[in-house]
Amino acid sequence: MVAVLSYLACIGLWIGGTLLMIIKKNPFVVLVLFLLHLQELLTIGLKTGREFGKKDSVSIASCLCFGFLWWLPLKRQMKKETFTDADFVRHDDDIVIRHD
Repeated sequence: MVAVLSYLACIGLWIGGTLLMIIKKNPFVVLVLFLLHLQELLTIGLKTGREFGKKDSVSIASCLCFGFLWWLPLKRQMKKETFTDADFVRHDDDIVIRHD
């Protein structure tokens, strides 16, 4: 739920910035949002998306739209899911489904 609200707030910033740009002829908010998200994309967003198995196009669009609201949860999830070789060792009591 928090993620959805965060995404909605970010979309609201983009819409508000776009309205300011159209009505007041002031592109400052949209320009700052775009430059910040572009910097995030180039430094961490694209790399994080690739590490998580996302397509580059998804990583670019998500990072440019949502910035750290998109890549930070991915990074946190990757830290939780660090597997070691011990996770892949078979034991006698393991249930194995064979597709012969």
